Amino acid sequence: MKKVILNILLSALPLAVMAQTSFDDFRKKQQAEYNQFKKNSQAEYDAFRKRMNEEYAEFMRQTWEAFPGHEAEKPVKEKTLPPVVYEEPEPQPAPAPAPQPQPIPQPDVKPALQPQPKPIENPKPVQIAVKPKVQVVPQPQPAPEPIAPVKPKEEPYKKVSVGYFGTIITVGFPMNDNLKLRALNENAIADAWKQLSDSKYDITVSTVLNARKANALCDWAYMKMLQAVAEKQYGKTNEAVLAQAFLMVQSGYRVRMGMSEQKLYMLVASQYDIFDYNYYVLDGTKFYNVSGDKNVSMQITQAKYDKERSLSLQLTKLPQLGSDPTPKRTLTSKKGVTASSSVNKNMIDFFNTYPQACFGGDQTTRWAAYANTPMEKSVKDMLYPPLKKTIGGMNERDVVGILLNWVQTAFEYGYDDQIWGGDRAFFAQETLYYPYCDCEDRAILFSRLVRDLVGLDVVLLYYPGHLATAVAFSGEVNGDYLTYKGKKYVVCDPTYINAGVGRTMPGHSNKQAQVIALK
Repeated sequence: MKKVILNILLSALPLAVMAQTSFDDFRKKQQAEYNQFKKNSQAEYDAFRKRMNEEYAEFMRQTWEAFPGHEAEKPVKEKTLPPVVYEEPEPQPAPAPAPQPQPIPQPDVKPALQPQPKPIENPKPVQIAVKPKVQVVPQPQPAPEPIAPVKPKEEPYKKVSVGYFGTIITVGFPMNDNLKLRALNENAIADAWKQLSDSKYDITVSTVLNARKANALCDWAYMKMLQAVAEKQYGKTNEAVLAQAFLMVQSGYRVRMGMSEQKLYMLVASQYDIFDYNYYVLDGTKFYNVSGDKNVSMQITQAKYDKERSLSLQLTKLPQLGSDPTPKRTLTSKKGVTASSSVNKNMIDFFNTYPQACFGGDQTTRWAAYANTPMEKSVKDMLYPPLKKTIGGMNERDVVGILLNWVQTAFEYGYDDQIWGGDRAFFAQETLYYPYCDCEDRAILFSRLVRDLVGLDVVLLYYPGHLATAVAFSGEVNGDYLTYKGKKYVVCDPTYINAGVGRTMPGHSNKQAQVIALK
């Protein structure tokens, strides 16, 4: 019997080996076909990018048209309003009762009963719901997509590293990189663009895109990083401007090139109206001269790519920059609430490059980008625990009142004109760093604290010359309020010193307030 079983097993063995061999062959064939598919797909992407870049270069050979420059727009100069201190009215002693005349007794006659007046109650404040003017900024969008996926060839390349706000950014360049503009005219620029379009520069496109993702760079941060990298490789030259523009275009941004007699410029379209940068209007779109040069007469090419996207100036998250913590700063309110903060100096330096901008021609929207920007985790990890400990167990009104008083009284008020020479809004993190802040900075910081620590919706309230906030409580809270999208938002003014929840600063009407919605 054992011999029979052994013979059966021996006879089945070749079949098993054959089956295993067939499966391995099948798997290898599948993998080979998949690899070929990927290779074909990447080849198609490469061919598409090459064709787009060649067409772009050929369009650049056409005569560039002269466009008039427009003076940089400036934020509207607000009238300077000092902070107001709220004084709780002192209770007045009740007046002594007037002496009442004694009735003259009448024999056998009972005095007539006189009707007694009802006591006068203090009337409750009338809460008027008004429909404010509202401006909503665009929803944040992810970074634009490149023209097509980029996969560089596996060949040697040189690494170029640059310091970027405390972070080392490393980008690949071809070993034989010899980019050179032989002249400053249409044909020479087109030839240099075709040179950059060679597949050997795919390593450069690929590594800058990787750096954008790895360091969570917003559009503005990415543009400034490309400038730093290009200038490290080519110096402060026209070649550096061309390389930066090429990399911006390959990354999906809406860019145009312009030239004067001696200089090449990169012009960038933006979803927002950017202050303090001269601009040119092409097909109804503003393109900003981000070099900062003023009053430049130039010729501009309108060569463009499909699906290009304008620059966004919203910071959905902060860029990942190297850490350089500032000395600890302790902030104590008049109610004795104390919290300490230390911020990243590299982030402060980056914020100093960030432009002020507004949306849809409404200059009040410039504050939304600041208020919607989060703070770094390291800052929150130091600042928030003592605040959470203080407000633990309180109801919403008391919690918001504590935070409101902390912002009102723990910070020194200062005027932008005296400190900065003009209007200068702060991101929340900047208010924790600089020694002085004004009404808009306080409103931005307070809105961040309430959303992070209490989880309540907040809007900014703009009155002529003043910025405050309003909070949507989950329960009924008395005080001055406005309605927005069917929700009641109670006024909270971080510059009305010592004023509690629901009090509007004197001289401001909520019927005229403009709501600036936040996310």
